[in-house]
Amino acid sequence: MLVTLFGDLVSQHGNWIWLGSLITGLKPFGYSERLIRTSVFRLVKSDWLITKKVGRRTYYALSETAKAHHDKAARRIYSSEPSSLADAWTVVIPIFVPDNVKETFKKQLQWLGFSPLTNGAYAHLEVDKQSLEDTLLELGLKDAVIVLSCKVDGSHSKNVFKRLVKEYWGLETLEASYKEFLDAYRPLIIKFNKGKMPSDETCFLLRILLIHEYRRILLKDKQLPEDMLPNGWVGFEAHELVGKLYAQLAQASVNYAVENLENAQGHLPYVSAKFWQRFLLNKLSVEP
Repeated sequence: MLVTLFGDLVSQHGNWIWLGSLITGLKPFGYSERLIRTSVFRLVKSDWLITKKVGRRTYYALSETAKAHHDKAARRIYSSEPSSLADAWTVVIPIFVPDNVKETFKKQLQWLGFSPLTNGAYAHLEVDKQSLEDTLLELGLKDAVIVLSCKVDGSHSKNVFKRLVKEYWGLETLEASYKEFLDAYRPLIIKFNKGKMPSDETCFLLRILLIHEYRRILLKDKQLPEDMLPNGWVGFEAHELVGKLYAQLAQASVNYAVENLENAQGHLPYVSAKFWQRFLLNKLSVEP
């Protein structure tokens, strides 16, 4: 939840925030002050947050490593429509990966969105090539793997691939997660469309929770071509719903943040212009 708060909100308000404001922002979710302090400490130790002290106060921001991870995820989370359904696959085959690195390598590939294709091979539809390069370089495996770019050829191969996706890539579990998400948030759209908007604080909390829960599902979504997905794929509906809800919550949540949360200069600054590019908010007449 802290990573979501930094990525969704703090990154748009000058990057830095006071520890006391983190406690203010997260306490309504039921997190104790002690748990928030412990979690912040752990994120600093694992290079997700950096820290600075001004007087007796401590301030935090995303580290460069965390920013890189967030920027990559943000391109998917806040896009105005589901990502393009390309059919060019990246396949990674670990040929000379040492045994003591194999498990770490596998976890890194999975974090990047790769899934097992067959024994010893991993596939991804639209991988961030720079992230893959950085991972291979970090693990010292540039000369130990084969990276292929390819397409699935012929209807029979596509049918086999579709079967593999359904049986081994967790598509049914992902679909169930999307349906549960839609069931939880559809009533809010109906309520807001009737003009029943909550307080600025509630809009702030709903915005953080919305992105937190959507992000957890989306980062498990392999963004498969439409012809490999069930008809009426619920992931498309979920993305549309998130964009609409975010637009309705945006201004009130921004108001709450700048009036109640602080950095070393005082109240958080107003959001950056980039914020209004999320879900094309600037084209939805949300920006003041």
